Amino acid sequence: MNIAGFIIRRLLLAIFVLLGVVTITFILAHSIPGNPVYAWLGRDASAHPALVQLYTEKYHLNDPLYIQYYYYLSGLVQGNLGYSPAKGFIPVTQVISETLPYTLQIAFFAIVISIVLGVVLGVLAARFHHGPADKSIRAFYLAGISSPSFFIALVLLIIFTIFFHLLPTGNAASLSLAVPRAITHIPMLDALLEGNFTYFFSALQHVILPSLSLALGTFGVVVRVLRSSMLDVMRSNYVRTARAKGLTENTVFFKHGLRNAMISVVTLSSLIVTWLITGTIFVESIFSYPGMGQYVYQALLVQDYAGILGTTIVFAIIIILSNLVADILYVVVDPQIRLG
Repeated sequence: MNIAGFIIRRLLLAIFVLLGVVTITFILAHSIPGNPVYAWLGRDASAHPALVQLYTEKYHLNDPLYIQYYYYLSGLVQGNLGYSPAKGFIPVTQVISETLPYTLQIAFFAIVISIVLGVVLGVLAARFHHGPADKSIRAFYLAGISSPSFFIALVLLIIFTIFFHLLPTGNAASLSLAVPRAITHIPMLDALLEGNFTYFFSALQHVILPSLSLALGTFGVVVRVLRSSMLDVMRSNYVRTARAKGLTENTVFFKHGLRNAMISVVTLSSLIVTWLITGTIFVESIFSYPGMGQYVYQALLVQDYAGILGTTIVFAIIIILSNLVADILYVVVDPQIRLG
């Protein structure tokens, strides 16, 4: 099976996965006793009877459940995720379109830091296994794995902001700077495209601590798995054959060992994306970063079920796409892997 056919097949399967997520969210919304519109609107429902009536009529809440499910799916297909009480009853789709780009900024840098740091330290730990470097790296990543992201965020905030005054405490950029014109709708990328380097470097300073907080909690998994895979590969028969041919140890280690061991890192990549995306809920709240994670936190506080359900669907789409990318990367790392 070629790559194009594999992608089409996985996308078709992803539709059923996403349909399952939507069905679960629908059931959860209707599992609360009484009119489900009160679950969607939260605590402010009693203060907006006209909006309650509008929801009841629009989503046919007085009709049988299967009819409600049909109209619920119809609304999702049209991009109608409801209105968000946490944001003054503006459409949830508008809130997500405004907050998701900031979350993607954090997630991108967190993924880069996590993978690069994990691969570098994993290679060093395997190259000098059982030595002082290996033991030091092990202690470092175990401390990161065992610490929740919000604790790491607070420690970094104290060190780099309160003590050394090196990095800002929060927000996506300096409040005195105007947001760049929306080209890709990702502010840092838009700043680069229009040559607004002042905003770009300000945004870069503001994104370091949130991204690092997420990365330090996940890179240890990459280190541990890569180190174990490297040691297993270096004991394999084809590595012994490479040594017998007279190749240097560095050539055997990096050319023959590392590439095969990297398959395990690719396997982890989709899981890392899941951890990082869900971790933004805590990190963005601590750093007052205006992303979707902070929006989820605000929605939880005011029982904004429309916002919670909408962001759940968006998170599910991101996770499905990350799994697809990870599967495709298998072939890049090792062309011998078949897509069938």
